Amino acid sequence: MLGADERHVSLERAEPSEAEIASASDALAAQGLSRWLAHMQGEYYSQSKLTLKPLRTLGSTPEADWQTALTAFHAARCDATGGTL
Repeated sequence: MLGADERHVSLERAEPSEAEIASASDALAAQGLSRWLAHMQGEYYSQSKLTLKPLRTLGSTPEADWQTALTAFHAARCDATGGTL
């Protein structure tokens, strides 16, 4: 899940259950937050190409479009890896 504010979290499963997705969405909505649920292909800390495919929005109404969230994710990933990507 990723948001326009650079925060992101992995559900650590290739395919989370609908119950897990609903629970995450409800928790986000209760905080007035929204995120994009995305499928990641590649390794987070690897220098190889990483791709993200948006699946759906979670939580409240998205505050930003997919491209904004994607740009924020890549900026956070670059920071997390010491700018080596």
